[in-house]
Amino acid sequence: MEIDKNSTVNPANPKVALVLGGGGLKPISAIPLIDFLLQSRIVPGLLAGCSGGAGMMALMASGYSTQEMIELFRKTLNPRLFKKNWKSLAAMFGLARVDFGREFSFFKPEPIQKMFRRTYGDRTFQDLKYPLVLQTTDYETGEPVEVETGDLASAVYASSAVIPFFPPILVNGRVLFDGVYSSPLPIFAALKRGADIIIAVDFMEDLQPHPANFYEAMVHVNKVYARTISRSQTSFSIDLHHYEIVCVKVRFEKYVQLWHIDSFDLILEAGKKAVAKYGKEILTVYQSFRHQDGLAPDGAGAPHEPSH
Repeated sequence: MEIDKNSTVNPANPKVALVLGGGGLKPISAIPLIDFLLQSRIVPGLLAGCSGGAGMMALMASGYSTQEMIELFRKTLNPRLFKKNWKSLAAMFGLARVDFGREFSFFKPEPIQKMFRRTYGDRTFQDLKYPLVLQTTDYETGEPVEVETGDLASAVYASSAVIPFFPPILVNGRVLFDGVYSSPLPIFAALKRGADIIIAVDFMEDLQPHPANFYEAMVHVNKVYARTISRSQTSFSIDLHHYEIVCVKVRFEKYVQLWHIDSFDLILEAGKKAVAKYGKEILTVYQSFRHQDGLAPDGAGAPHEPSH
């Protein structure tokens, strides 16, 4: 679905927020959902993302079409983006001396940061087609921080900087890292900004309670932690919200690590299955809200052919 990069969003009633959680490469599976929403003339008035979901929402907010997103991922995703920081790894065994504070990380941040800079350029949040909020966490206080101003590439990196794999970064005067530690599925960001319908997308895969290595052990603990927070915050949000929250769960049968670039087609297929499962519910909620609000049907919510 093509996005007119020369226009700006004119959010129609109801105000729809698209919220993506984290999950490494798995949020790429939101591409079929984005296609579905735009083909159904459901134009989000707000985008919010955390970690891997932050990168996806930043692409959409920047005006990338879904086809351009696919081409970008196929061109740029490469295992070489994940260069091991051997000095940090050696320090864990007492073989090197490093500061175990802000600068410590298992992977070097520069390749990922350069990739984000090539992708988003020097855009700021004020340059975007869609209003965008990226969820991060304050390194010094642990407070959730919603970034919606300043340099886009830096904010995307901060939102996806999983400690101890990547170090935090200074953004807008605060040292920030992955939002998964404070709000893995940032529904609160949409609630606070008055969204009427929130489409909240969570990316699910089976836990690995018997990890084969240190990396898998760390990932397992992080997932358990994130799921606990996400369930609690989502339940609380549903109780508070005055309209509708559609919870879309994209499920993966195969474990997808950060560098599993060869899983790209599998990731997209998982997204298509989620659209098949939740698409009707999204349309029903959207159309029902319009009727309750006294808005005459005007074709919104009716699928049409993509423009490309």
